[in-house]
Amino acid sequence: MTEDDLEKALDSLKFQIKKEIVDHYFAERVYLEEETRALEEEAKAYREEVAKAARLFHALYAALKEERVISRVMAALGLSPWPFYEEFRQLTPAQRQALLAHRPARGLTAWRRFRNLVLGIYEELQQALAALKERHHKLQMHLTLLNEDIQKFNASFDFGLIAAQIEAMEGGGEVISGGLFAPEREELSTRMRFKRRRLTEEEVPALPVLPPLGHIKGKLNDILAQVTP
Repeated sequence: MTEDDLEKALDSLKFQIKKEIVDHYFAERVYLEEETRALEEEAKAYREEVAKAARLFHALYAALKEERVISRVMAALGLSPWPFYEEFRQLTPAQRQALLAHRPARGLTAWRRFRNLVLGIYEELQQALAALKERHHKLQMHLTLLNEDIQKFNASFDFGLIAAQIEAMEGGGEVISGGLFAPEREELSTRMRFKRRRLTEEEVPALPVLPPLGHIKGKLNDILAQVTP
């Protein structure tokens, strides 16, 4: 191999190294962007389920009607403050009634219909909150894993270090004049790093869990037995 052939081979190798670095960087970046979008979509879907749970709380409050009864039920459930109660207070009587409009009346007496309505809403709410707890856990796990990947990405693509290595390979000069590995690379390196993601309590609120109906039914029946529908 002549000296000219060797020089061409080295130039080709240098080019391939640079290309692989760039290709690998963008492949990893696309992956992180996709995972970030997936996390945001999961968080959005979670918030939609929270809104449904809020409506179930509103329906429970509407079924219980009186604040003194609501207070006793919330105390039995150990809930303080009462979830979404301030929003419920803003609803008009017609809006409160609409929350119960499509629920079938089951029972031969007014009290049994009242009792079955409350217990039915409670069971639906308990199941919804249990599912939300699981989704919240999965969201937090997704967030943790994404941030671990972001940390690895930022450590792997330290552009200052990469530029120094390629400059050494090139003989100490600028790798690309005015480009990515030019003297301003430190600023570009900072800008090109991925920022860690976070989900605030406002974005993904953690809701309380409720005991299964079978575990609390006796207490609820005792409270409801003292109510005249």
